[in-house]
Amino acid sequence: MSDAYIQDILQRYQRGECTPAEQREVEHWYAALEQHVPSSPPLTAQERQTLQEALWARIAQQTELETPVIPLATATKPWYVRAPVRWAAAAAVAVGVGLAALQQLPGSWVASTTVQQETAQSEWTIRTEPGQLTLPDGSTVVLAPDSRLRYPRRFVAARRQVFLSGEATFDVSHNPQHPFEVYTEQMLTTVLGTSFTVQAYAGQPETRVQVLRGKVRVQPRKPVAATAAAPPAAVDLLPNQQAVYSPAAHALRKDLVAQPALLALPTTLSFDDQPVAEVIATLEHAYGVEILYDEAALAHCTVSVVLQKDQLFNNLDLLCKTLGATYRSTDAHVQLYSQGCKS
Repeated sequence: MSDAYIQDILQRYQRGECTPAEQREVEHWYAALEQHVPSSPPLTAQERQTLQEALWARIAQQTELETPVIPLATATKPWYVRAPVRWAAAAAVAVGVGLAALQQLPGSWVASTTVQQETAQSEWTIRTEPGQLTLPDGSTVVLAPDSRLRYPRRFVAARRQVFLSGEATFDVSHNPQHPFEVYTEQMLTTVLGTSFTVQAYAGQPETRVQVLRGKVRVQPRKPVAATAAAPPAAVDLLPNQQAVYSPAAHALRKDLVAQPALLALPTTLSFDDQPVAEVIATLEHAYGVEILYDEAALAHCTVSVVLQKDQLFNNLDLLCKTLGATYRSTDAHVQLYSQGCKS
């Protein structure tokens, strides 16, 4: 089994492009780690996830670690930190990517309740303390409690890649030549420059991505283990839209966020006996949301209404009350139902 084959299959596994047989093969490699170190305790779920992230990082970044990483000082270090060479050897046997490459991996990937100290020797930094931080490219991240973000000391590859467990809001610096990618256990989110929130807590049945500004692409990372079906197709999101992925249902759903926010202040909020179509067009532009309706039924209808600097659905409630209409949010747009002008 060649290194080229290993690298190719791991890359395709990460992108969710492996066949079911290839997926089982990769997962078997990870499971084999514990069998090759009989004198050491078995890997915990956290350690297994950490090892997988480390392998992805080496493949994605293709960089050389200048000096060994100095791990965090802890009262009791896990077995693979106390014996990094033995751990690397086991990984090399189980995964087949070569001892030399794995010996360059950071010695400690253990989550901490504080920010990991960045030193000149560190290639990767793990952040678990909630609050705002600035990435090497100038992008900012607001990390929620009980969340974990892993990112490189510097971005040197063609793609800017970070790994998230939990929830974080990203404001990404614009760089079309170097797309920004956020990996979670289930999904990959790709952007050029935008602001968005990713919610991917361990153990939750769904992963959620919400766009605040710009445009992002969301796709599942791998097929569902229990089915041979291909993963759902990627979806593109605009502001006030979200993607919700449910591995159990094998579904990636695109819809509006719970409270679509005002994106652009209209030139006027007050309408006096104005065509309904004009009011609807104003709402569409202000919130970036498509509103579908029966144009023929409302063609000659006018309305007097004062919109609010508020979220979309409150303004739709005002409009529909005036018209005697109803509406429904579905598939990232709004459908307005009306029989015509209110008498």
